[in-house]
Amino acid sequence: MPPDERTATELVREGLERACREFTARIEALGFRRTKKMLWARVHLHTADFIHFHRHGSTYGAPINASVDIRVQLGIRILNDASQRAALGGPSSDPTVVRSGRYHLRFNAKSGSTYERCIDDLVRFVVEQGEPWFQRFVGNTEDLLTVPDSELQPSTKELLKAGLSGQPDANSRAASLKLLGIRKT
Repeated sequence: MPPDERTATELVREGLERACREFTARIEALGFRRTKKMLWARVHLHTADFIHFHRHGSTYGAPINASVDIRVQLGIRILNDASQRAALGGPSSDPTVVRSGRYHLRFNAKSGSTYERCIDDLVRFVVEQGEPWFQRFVGNTEDLLTVPDSELQPSTKELLKAGLSGQPDANSRAASLKLLGIRKT
């Protein structure tokens, strides 16, 4: 189909995929790999850091225009946890912060307007907001158990304690890796 005859759905889908590919290439140096359509992860001994994109408006049916508005959500997964959800407890590109001019995380998939700025700001968000938060726990996973802004629930803290004390559960680790789309570690 000629580019000018594509539907808004096709334009948005193609634009979002292009943005995800470019984002992937630019964050590989941080150790993240794309593991699912809009998920990137890097694995540590007891945890995995992850980045999740959510396209604003994606739950409301077909897009009405070619605008792609991305929300970034970050989290740390305890690999000793077999639950079927990945908690998004880290920094998030809250729309009030994004709209205030700090991060411009949208572009027009038809015209390409602000595309480069969006990709730059997606990476900048991860570098400025995500990396400092992730790095707090990389060298000292036990901080996830004690710091006031830890995302972990009490039950998840117990799972981390078990893993740190040499009681990891292979099935839970496999479930965590599968949930995050990680095939090899």
